Amino acid sequence: MDTSSRGRWFTFPRVIWLSLLAALVLTLPTITVGHISDDYIHLLILEGWPAMGTPSNLFHFAGGDVEKLRRMVDEGPYPWWTLPELELTFWRPLSSALARGDYQLFGRNPVGGHLHSLAWYLGMVALFGVLLRRFLPTALGALALFLFAIDGAHFLVAGWIANRNALVAAVPALFGLWMHLEWRETRRPWALPLSLAGLAVGLTGGETALGLFAYVLAYELLGARGGVKERVRAIAPAALLGLAYLVMYKLRGFGAYGSGSYVDPVSEPGRFLLAALVRVPVLLSGLVMEVPADLWLAAGLRPVLVGVGLLGLGLLALLVRAAWPSFSEDERRHCRWLFLGAALSLLPVVATFPSNRLLLVPSLGGSVAVALVLVSAWRSRARGWRPRGLAAGAGVLALMHLVVAPLLWPAMTLVIRQLGAQVEPMLQPLHHGHGLDWKRLPQQRVVVLPMPNPTVGLYVPMLMALRGMPKPLSWWQLSLSPEPHVLTRTGPASLELSLTQGHFLTSEFEVVFRGPSHPLPQGARVELKGMTVTVLDADAEGPTRIGFEFDTPLEDPSFVFLGWKDGALQPVPPPPVGGRLTF
Repeated sequence: MDTSSRGRWFTFPRVIWLSLLAALVLTLPTITVGHISDDYIHLLILEGWPAMGTPSNLFHFAGGDVEKLRRMVDEGPYPWWTLPELELTFWRPLSSALARGDYQLFGRNPVGGHLHSLAWYLGMVALFGVLLRRFLPTALGALALFLFAIDGAHFLVAGWIANRNALVAAVPALFGLWMHLEWRETRRPWALPLSLAGLAVGLTGGETALGLFAYVLAYELLGARGGVKERVRAIAPAALLGLAYLVMYKLRGFGAYGSGSYVDPVSEPGRFLLAALVRVPVLLSGLVMEVPADLWLAAGLRPVLVGVGLLGLGLLALLVRAAWPSFSEDERRHCRWLFLGAALSLLPVVATFPSNRLLLVPSLGGSVAVALVLVSAWRSRARGWRPRGLAAGAGVLALMHLVVAPLLWPAMTLVIRQLGAQVEPMLQPLHHGHGLDWKRLPQQRVVVLPMPNPTVGLYVPMLMALRGMPKPLSWWQLSLSPEPHVLTRTGPASLELSLTQGHFLTSEFEVVFRGPSHPLPQGARVELKGMTVTVLDADAEGPTRIGFEFDTPLEDPSFVFLGWKDGALQPVPPPPVGGRLTF
């Protein structure tokens, strides 16, 4: 790569086409992954299946209707420990409308939805390329665009249909940022209303658009020319728009409450700040070092991810400082606000648990930071790759962002395809005539014993509904803990569940429904229609032993017990009184 040659691909406008081609090659295989997790929820809502959400608001999971939430717990699939006051509802009308359009055009065929998402991702790459060509048209901007296009952290944004809302929010908001720069840098008054329109449309796509507001603020703080008063006047329109959105959001009851995975920064600022102290470093591990932040779900790896993130941030800061003098003042001016924008845009996304899907907007500035180091190191080759520290650090970043990052796309595609291939064999024993009597199922209560994968119990009823299985009277998941379980039959109509290590209601999938701010202490009882749950033992960290009392003996034909056997979910008989099962 000769960064001084105008004939090379890493110059504008050629790099825009190169980046679009790379993005297309990497994203196109994602059309084979099919539907993933929340995609099933959206499909069933669009087909009229009982759920908290509606076709016009697919991202409403809890809140606003206590009785309806109660039925979702009594009948499933929400687990018994779900907080009655739980609120998980997000205002994304444009994203919901586009998903509804997908269903009307393509039905259950996921290919159309994936191609739709791919188009949004290519639009994001193209728009970022246009912005960089206008305001950072050097080798620095060219390489930053290419790094952004191939970033493996974007796999879940481009390859998960339900998560398309991030792109639907980011693309118009990025256009709004571009127009704000046109207004301020070139004094074009017509660009201001276009900027506000882009930002406003982005907000209808989802909360991800708030990250672009962070870049607008960062530009006025560190990038814009002019005095303080001029900058304050310039930021006022976007600030008022953002404030009006936040007020509307809260007044209409959107946001999160009671969940340990989702934290509302407005209603719970203390919890939000504490969560950010851990979640931001984990996200930095994905942003700087390409170590997937999704590894957060493995609780034992969280300290490692925090360490990797802080180490990566320190390394990047030192390398940027060493490379800084080799760039022009105008390049440094734009880098300042892009770096600050990346940092500020991390704050809205730490409202939920860390995942690479949250890094789309922060990686706009993050790609520029990495590109700055790589371009400076490449230029140093004429000096014998000096300083050596810069060259060595740049080598690490080049490995992660030019080799590992694009490899994450086919790796994640392969993993999800393999998981999808396992679904049908896993569900085959539940089909009519194999293990379940679908004619009797509407009058039966399904009790799901602990699974090796906690998501199985959550999504199986949705997968089976899509396969035509009638809705059972109830679907009760006893536990989503990933720890080893011991199940004891304590009476004709009672069971006891204990853990050999750890605590109930502490893993990520458990705290989605009830956060640590709302513990279930020893002696707490939860009454469901036909089942009473009692916390028998608990300490400050959570329950360790739980009792389940049913309204009839467990051999009653109104019950179906499902357990994991021979790599599949199958009907299993309850143990005899005094008997034990280990999971």
